[in-house]
Amino acid sequence: MEMVFRFWFLMITVLFRTGLPSPEEACTIEIKQGSELYLKGYANIRDFNCAYNPRLLERSVPVTFRSEGRRTVFGNAVIRLDNRGFNCGGKGINKDFYELLQTGTYPHIRLELKETVKEAGEVKALISMAIAGVRREYTIPVDLTGGKSFRCSGTLRLNINDFGLEPPKKMLGLIVVREDIEIYFDLDLRVED
Repeated sequence: MEMVFRFWFLMITVLFRTGLPSPEEACTIEIKQGSELYLKGYANIRDFNCAYNPRLLERSVPVTFRSEGRRTVFGNAVIRLDNRGFNCGGKGINKDFYELLQTGTYPHIRLELKETVKEAGEVKALISMAIAGVRREYTIPVDLTGGKSFRCSGTLRLNINDFGLEPPKKMLGLIVVREDIEIYFDLDLRVED
């Protein structure tokens, strides 16, 4: 998820750097091989990582945008992540993770880049994220390197309770998963003409 967020932030930064005009423009962002997205969760006994299968990432994302000074506003900059594309390292923990996300009812996580703002040498992105039918917005800093081909990386920290999700407890409450998670992303991107 975070990888997708970083992707959008990177895309916005590239648009800032290319000096595109303020009327609404369109381009396609290619997510290249080597891109990475995973989340890190914490429990009282052992922390865990859930890596997203990079082969399931959308390879080309058409985007519209318009510049408003230091701000770029996006339209339809959406990526959907298949919940079952996450691998937490074992069949049991994967099952628990999919149940936590209510995958039977809500099979995807939806990420939308709303806008980016460039201020004092850094880029911040406004992201809308929907998990289990609940949508929340986050503003996160994004690291961008490169030009037409670039890398976008960052970390999104969130609380699963914000999405109405209850952290699982196992073995009669002896194993308790914390509600705070971190989503890491490192996207290798290219703006297609």
